[in-house]
Amino acid sequence: LNKYKAGKKHLEDRIISAEQWWKLRNETEAIKQGVNIGPGFKAKSGWLHNVLVSKHADAMSNFPEPIILPREPGDKQEAQTLSSILPVIFEENDFEQTYSDAWWDKLKHGTAVYMVTWDADKLNGLGDVSIRAVDLLNLFWEPGVMDIQRSANFFSTELVNNEELLEQYPQLEGKL
Repeated sequence: LNKYKAGKKHLEDRIISAEQWWKLRNETEAIKQGVNIGPGFKAKSGWLHNVLVSKHADAMSNFPEPIILPREPGDKQEAQTLSSILPVIFEENDFEQTYSDAWWDKLKHGTAVYMVTWDADKLNGLGDVSIRAVDLLNLFWEPGVMDIQRSANFFSTELVNNEELLEQYPQLEGKL
């Protein structure tokens, strides 16, 4: 994980810098990037905010509708079945909000990540598909690999309360 984290440092720095620009902390970022700013420099403007809000509105106006096409004539029934199931899965996962959150990441950082998993706790233990946007800063893959599917290892991390960790891993008692 530490090797992967070191390999991703430049990307993380770029994402954090972009987030700072979005929050109008431009002066701090300009100084970090070595830009010689004169006295009285104020780079704060609503221009970036307005551009991104406009682009986000465009993206939300074009919210995708899942349509599954058959690969071959024999797949026609399965494609129709999936085309009727996917809107329900999207609705159950509040995918419109997930799509919106991911678009903010795309506009600010240049990319976004969706995580589609099986959540065994959903529906009172029956389980169901879960879809959510993921913070790119919490993902780690092999340095130099362009397709994370080809990475030797892949790490998805998140901050968890100590109480939750102790409940899941009792052997951590006194070690946190």
